[in-house]
Amino acid sequence: MIDVHAHLCFEDFGNDKDMVAKRSAEEGMKAVIVGTARLDEGIEALEFCDKYKGFLFPTLGFHPTDGGENYKDVIALIRENKERIVGIGEVGLDFHWESDSSKREKQKEIFLEFIELAKETKLPLLLHTWDAERECFEIVKEHGMKKVIFHCFTGKNELAKEITDEGYYISISTGLLFSKTIRKVARDVPIEQFTLETDAPFLSPNREEDPRNYPWNIKLTAKKMAEIRKVSESEIMEAAAINAIKFFSLPLLTK
Repeated sequence: MIDVHAHLCFEDFGNDKDMVAKRSAEEGMKAVIVGTARLDEGIEALEFCDKYKGFLFPTLGFHPTDGGENYKDVIALIRENKERIVGIGEVGLDFHWESDSSKREKQKEIFLEFIELAKETKLPLLLHTWDAERECFEIVKEHGMKKVIFHCFTGKNELAKEITDEGYYISISTGLLFSKTIRKVARDVPIEQFTLETDAPFLSPNREEDPRNYPWNIKLTAKKMAEIRKVSESEIMEAAAINAIKFFSLPLLTK
């Protein structure tokens, strides 16, 4: 089991992040990709992942609406630590929370800088695309990006097919448990081009009992996806792990 995007260094986990990392291993996780969206989160993730080297793997990113103003510092951090990280993300566009056209254009300008950085560092991109799935797809395709994951994808199934036809990956989140749109995507996505994620601490499948999500909850996503596709949970888990290892070039065995 590999969760390809969990914010273990997000403030919601506070002093519990060690507990979450240890329990993730106890729950049978093979690895967790620790995603980041701000400079301070990225700095903390680098140190935290070093503590659990070989199990936690960091990506450094800049959220299009919540990343702050210092994206240049994030770019510098990525350059300085390109050998320590497995990807750039999350980065991209967010038209859900931003409706101002000039600010959307600024998001695109920043996004393009991270695309060029990915080419320079030869690192894969993990995209934030909320209500801007089409725009993100057209941009990465136009700029010749090869290794791209559409993180926490909530777009239409027709677009998902275009994305995978281009060779990109779709990441299925725990949102699958309460979204008919995501279920259609999970039903049809090629078995070689999907990954599983929680986006922890967000998208908790048990919000009333615990508002925080955890990496091991990908088990619930895998179970639901297996039901939809009429295959075994182990088949979904194994395919997702193989795909994650391949995409991020993780130094892990598939068994």
